[in-house]
Amino acid sequence: MAAICALALTACAGPPAAVETDPVTALGPTAEISFVVIDAETGAVTAAQAADRPMPPASTAKIATMVSALELLGPDFRFQTRVLATGAPDAAGTLAGDLVLAGGGDPLLTPQDLYGLAVRLRDLGLKRVTGRFLYDESLLPALPAINPDQPAEARYNPGVSALSVDFNRWRLKWHRNGDGSAPTLTRLPPLDSHRARPDDRPQGPGREVQWNGRAWTLGADAGRDGDRFLPVKAPGRATAELFRRLAAQAGIDLPVPQPGQASEGGRVATAIAGLPLAEVARLGLEHSNNLVSELVGLTAARLLGGRPDTLDASAAALSGWLRKAVGGTVTDVDWRGWDLPNHSGLSRHARVTANQMAAVLRFAHGRRYGGWPFESLLPTAGFRKAFRDRFLTEAAAGRIWAKTGTLHYAKGLVGYLMGADGRTKVFALYIADPAARRSYDALDDAARDGSTTQADALTWIDAAERAEQAIVLGWLARF
Repeated sequence: MAAICALALTACAGPPAAVETDPVTALGPTAEISFVVIDAETGAVTAAQAADRPMPPASTAKIATMVSALELLGPDFRFQTRVLATGAPDAAGTLAGDLVLAGGGDPLLTPQDLYGLAVRLRDLGLKRVTGRFLYDESLLPALPAINPDQPAEARYNPGVSALSVDFNRWRLKWHRNGDGSAPTLTRLPPLDSHRARPDDRPQGPGREVQWNGRAWTLGADAGRDGDRFLPVKAPGRATAELFRRLAAQAGIDLPVPQPGQASEGGRVATAIAGLPLAEVARLGLEHSNNLVSELVGLTAARLLGGRPDTLDASAAALSGWLRKAVGGTVTDVDWRGWDLPNHSGLSRHARVTANQMAAVLRFAHGRRYGGWPFESLLPTAGFRKAFRDRFLTEAAAGRIWAKTGTLHYAKGLVGYLMGADGRTKVFALYIADPAARRSYDALDDAARDGSTTQADALTWIDAAERAEQAIVLGWLARF
């Protein structure tokens, strides 16, 4: 499980429970804790424990992605979504050529943006297209999921495409009448890409909606009423289908979309630019959205060696660049063990060390991205239920600026501490239980999704968060 992965879906928890004197006790005998606290200016180590041990970074890996992208693309970079045409509409509003929706990798593209593009085309006189309607997602690799090892049904694990809208998630609602008839399925939005059908076979507890590789199935054991957000598997096609539907509402008749690329003879009919990258980074880090990080990372990696074919290759290119860039400022960092298979941290195989992440934070400290310090792009304690509503003390409010990361049996918190003496310290804290994670991964899908297994994992996460809070509040008291 990757926690806090969907934009605007931050989990909320009650006030933290009392913390044991020894935070490791509640985590079990196989738990590991690694951390480092360093003066951001001088590099002096204030506190450290097993700081060179490779640990699962989870979503704290997003910091490495965003720092790299801000440096490579620049804080003012804007993603462009374009509509191209191979001709102009005639007096009756008919385009005899092709219309192409070309993706620019905008991770924050919305249905409102697509409708706005359609209305702009209508304002230019377009009413119908008798040629082809193409969607071009060739700028970046098109993938059915961020990580194929993660559950196919998890909305935090959507498909990836240069044409992505609404974070590549859609909604399935169902209702049974109780008379034995097939359930009524409601798809939002109702696109051909979101194929779903009822199945007369049970699919197991917690698995009422499944992806069979071609369509979504609703198990016979699903409740009478249900409502699930699901990941989009073919984002480029789904985005094009949505654009066609919205264009019809604007009075434009488009053919069924086909994959293709914009020809050299096409001209830009209209386009929309996304937010500046600094704002994209702020939102992506605050809400810990996986798709945002993947699209940002892929776009930045294109500058290093052209379009990457896989997330693994893209992350490797960006990691190589980052190690050199950080090494030019922060010396004596041991980069052995650094392994990021993607840009979001959605991987049980990813590894970083506390010292390595602290070096990235030191590199970013003091730099300005669009005039803003990197710290200001991170969530801070005491506001907007940050950090799952932890660190709710007057001493912590505004003094912790950090990014969380959570997987089953792995926790991370990395960022900056504002000392009472006015000095800034960078810190990286990781907690994991490799033995418990190996046992979890060894289970089959049904057992892994079982209520007892999930409850045990969530209990461990709660204990890790209490330990995490105790350690960081202890640092604040000391510094």
